[in-house]
Amino acid sequence: MNKPVFVKIDDYQEILNIVDVIKANLLKTKQTISSINSLKKKEDDILAGWNKGMDEISKRVEDISQTLFAKND
Repeated sequence: MNKPVFVKIDDYQEILNIVDVIKANLLKTKQTISSINSLKKKEDDILAGWNKGMDEISKRVEDISQTLFAKND
């Protein structure tokens, strides 16, 4: 059963103000999380590029090493 709830007008207005503050803070938090996710993706892309570069360098060093050792045999 839904019964009416009586609240003082002043209390009601204060509750509305608090709810507005909560909504604003939630929006800011969502925007902050979105920004963090965007930065994380950029970081992940940069790190992936670095890893790819390191893999290429490692392969080249291994090729050079094998070539040098093959000539010594």
